[in-house]
Amino acid sequence: MNFTCNDYNAAAEFTCGSGHINPVKAIDPGLVYEASKEDYIKLLCLVLNQTSVRLISGDNSTCSTGSDKGSLHGHNYPSLAAAVTPKKPFSFKFHRKVKNVGLANSTYKAKIFAGNSTDEADIKVVPEVLSFKCLNEEKTFDVTVVGKGLSEEVQSDVSASLV
Repeated sequence: MNFTCNDYNAAAEFTCGSGHINPVKAIDPGLVYEASKEDYIKLLCLVLNQTSVRLISGDNSTCSTGSDKGSLHGHNYPSLAAAVTPKKPFSFKFHRKVKNVGLANSTYKAKIFAGNSTDEADIKVVPEVLSFKCLNEEKTFDVTVVGKGLSEEVQSDVSASLV
């Protein structure tokens, strides 16, 4: 979802919110990040115990353990977030899959809007361009965020937008 703020603030999207819904654009989003019930159950299993997950899901869902458990970074969602330790180098790779629900022949070029965050992290999208030839075609991309370590002067949130 795209949003804009008229005044820049260090708290970025936490100050602006997610913007106003545009019903006309909602009819034709272009790309969507699909996630199934199982995907959300797997996400809940990362933060809740199995009993709580079953209460929410209303079924006998089981939570994976070990390497099958997954990570918060792995949830196919447009929002990307990671916690870092001050003064320690970090590197995160977010793998995402999108489906073309717009025009059959569509091309999307990634743009990063990082403001002052470019001093704190290097953000790359690979591939930078996704070209679709048909409706419902799926493509994947990776967002890599690398930094030397956040200084103590940096506030608790460093933010950027991928459009």
